[in-house]
Amino acid sequence: MTNSASRLTATGLIAFLLGCSAVRADTAASADIILPTDPRFAVFELSNSAGGGTYPSSVGTVLLTFVSKDQRYCRSARIPADRNVVLACRGEGGWKIEATSDISQSEANYPTTFGGGYMQEISGAIGDLMASLEPMGELEIIEAASKGWRDPAPVNEQTYDAGDILRQTAKTYRISKSYVDNGTVRTVYKNASREWTGETSFKTAYVAPYDFRFESTMRDMPGVEANFIAWRDRDGVKTWYNLNPDIGDNITIQDALDTGAGISRDTSGMIPGLIFPGTKLGGDIVRLTSAVRLEDAQVDGFDCFQVQGFRWPNTGRPTTVWIDKESFLIRQVYEEQEIKGDLSKATWSYKPAINVPVDEELLLYGKP
Repeated sequence: MTNSASRLTATGLIAFLLGCSAVRADTAASADIILPTDPRFAVFELSNSAGGGTYPSSVGTVLLTFVSKDQRYCRSARIPADRNVVLACRGEGGWKIEATSDISQSEANYPTTFGGGYMQEISGAIGDLMASLEPMGELEIIEAASKGWRDPAPVNEQTYDAGDILRQTAKTYRISKSYVDNGTVRTVYKNASREWTGETSFKTAYVAPYDFRFESTMRDMPGVEANFIAWRDRDGVKTWYNLNPDIGDNITIQDALDTGAGISRDTSGMIPGLIFPGTKLGGDIVRLTSAVRLEDAQVDGFDCFQVQGFRWPNTGRPTTVWIDKESFLIRQVYEEQEIKGDLSKATWSYKPAINVPVDEELLLYGKP
């Protein structure tokens, strides 16, 4: 992969200042195509294409460049006069606008980082479109421009290592506009005296940036059913646990997800901890240590990367994760643990969807 010193990163890009004598773009010719007569065309066509820095233009600055899944060159650029950031992909005759995000005048002239906040719409569109795991570096951009931004080389997924795959998975959830799933955890327990199987069911619904609901029902111990809900909207967070109804409200969503970890067979944090980074007990599924990429496999008919490594705490047995090659969503996790002679074998099975319409009923608190 290209040396990180010469590569732009989608989550850590610091855009630099432009002059303030910006010219407002004339887009009368087309609402969604940036044509050669449009002042913005030179920004998308020429920036960083001659080497040694950015094409000097008061109209805008390119933030990053990548190849899309449908084999087009795409670029995002900050346009100060229009107070927006534009994502466009090269097509016949011009650059087709795929997404825009409005920004304030101060943000237009003095941007901070590329990623969240006012960049949410652009970030989500990049996540949907980008085929590679990293944006293009300067030498790749120069080569692409020399070809007139035509015929990009196919992305070779065989070059991805375990770290690449896990980082892209984490980013996919973090910049999601919406997410839903349902699934089960099937756990086989074995100790010196007996063996039994427990099952936990769960479902998640999320619409950025606030609305969220997670519910699980754990039936791992004979005769005991543990029901847990973590819920949030813009006004606050609520939690509910049938065996302890006063478990607490008015806490952060990260605290709520941590509260449910042990009574949801880790499902309250495994995926929600990726949507809401900062949990103590969640999100570690993409932070596997000694991670290696195994042979690709299918789960429920979906082609998946297979990555294996160790979650914390390391009990000496690895965790295996199957990650959808198209969406970078987790579809299955398998893990064995042995603690003081007691053995458990757990399989988490997910049916996920990302950036899709979410039924409002799935987001209702709905405490039983």
